[in-house]
Amino acid sequence: MDQLKLKLQEYYQRYQQMDQRVKPGKEEPGFEDVLDMENDILSQFGLPASRRFVQILHDFVHHGHVSDQLVDYVSKKLRAAARKYLLAPVMSDIDLLEGARDTKRSPYDVLPELGYPAQEYALFLVGELFYRRNMSAGDILDELKKMQHFDSWNDLMLLSKIHNHTTHELYAKLKKQELRFIDEFIQFTRRQEPSRLVNKRATPLEDGYTPNYKTITKVQVEDIIFDEQTTPSLFGKIKSGRGYARITISLEFSELNQILMSSDELGVEISNHIKKRLANPAAEKPTVIDIRAEFGDVLKLDNCYLEVYKPQHREGNKWVEDKDNFYFVDKILTKKEFEKRTKEAEVKRKIQECLELIGGSYVYYQRLRRLGITDEEAKLRAGLQDELLFKLSYFLNKVKE
Repeated sequence: MDQLKLKLQEYYQRYQQMDQRVKPGKEEPGFEDVLDMENDILSQFGLPASRRFVQILHDFVHHGHVSDQLVDYVSKKLRAAARKYLLAPVMSDIDLLEGARDTKRSPYDVLPELGYPAQEYALFLVGELFYRRNMSAGDILDELKKMQHFDSWNDLMLLSKIHNHTTHELYAKLKKQELRFIDEFIQFTRRQEPSRLVNKRATPLEDGYTPNYKTITKVQVEDIIFDEQTTPSLFGKIKSGRGYARITISLEFSELNQILMSSDELGVEISNHIKKRLANPAAEKPTVIDIRAEFGDVLKLDNCYLEVYKPQHREGNKWVEDKDNFYFVDKILTKKEFEKRTKEAEVKRKIQECLELIGGSYVYYQRLRRLGITDEEAKLRAGLQDELLFKLSYFLNKVKE
């Protein structure tokens, strides 16, 4: 149990770092690391990473301070949830799915309990086809099993971003796997997200939400896709823990060119290739550049830092961040600019630490005075014999009150 307490405390710290948007130039853990820790903690209790159980952890990290009492309380809450979940009657997958529809349970709860990721296609199968269109539970489970067997989640997400998807080789590949609802899914996503299919996207300020920015670098770009109806998208991987996570990045043509021109000879070569494609009216649409196939290697973005954010959508009166690893670029920083920003943030943090120490000295001074020590001696012991420093300590302490 001591090991679990340490893990919960580490999870709290990592979540706070991510929530404060700590820049990852120092190998700070990111979103994928936090998800891995959530899965690990819940699995120790025999719980799936469904939303109702993840919510227990999210409630935990939204407390202002972590303490042994809080960790004990969360442990007890997880044990109680696990006892209730594990002692519940055993149900077949079909019964579980049909019961979920009858009780209107969230697909984010149901899918992990069935052993599938809460990924966009899986959510579409359960939430749209099964819940709303009354498709049979057996058909839905068969489709989920095929997706899991062929591990086609990323292929389908890539295909859904391509304008004329039926002419792409990925479409033929997925059809050979006898997946039944590909076209319905792509049509559904395009109806739901029209802003991704127009050339100019609305900014978060125009939409009315505040994005959660993060800075990424060392992206391995495998494909670049664009056409006259969509802004360019980069498809590739980014380091996540011991492995890599898939990522999609949408950006403007000017931003794409800036990134490519900062990426040595390969980037310049790709930039020239894109210009030729754009100048050719007979070029295949959408334009799909398989970088490894056409240039012999992936494009590694080592010389720039991308400040990105996930788009958000409304659920009732709340703005909710999209679940998939799809990001918009807000700013592009050179390595020098990023290091300068990081250094400035570090200096500000050090100054804040110094101010907190000075402010705390006044508390020590007051304690000494209450013990009957003279004013002069108390100032000397608290390190506040300088009159200006004493005033600064006094006012810093007043700010905290």
